[in-house]
Amino acid sequence: MKDSQAIEVMIQFMKEWDPFHYGEDFYETEPADVIHALYDAEDPVSLAKKIQAIYHHSFEQLLPIESCQDIANRLFVIRDSRACSR
Repeated sequence: MKDSQAIEVMIQFMKEWDPFHYGEDFYETEPADVIHALYDAEDPVSLAKKIQAIYHHSFEQLLPIESCQDIANRLFVIRDSRACSR
């Protein structure tokens, strides 16, 4: 999978997550912020904390870290599958 394809898959995945049940088209900047954070993250734990912070900043609601951890793990799988297919 190419970088651009992986990013598209990740953004769509993030939009479908819909943690606050507002509808997947509701989230404008958060998916892009999370993908940006993914490429700076060293591991899924640090990314999970960043995901939690991004959504807390936007919606003033704290997501459970377990939910963010699950998303972070899945994003790392997508990112790493791109790296392995080169």
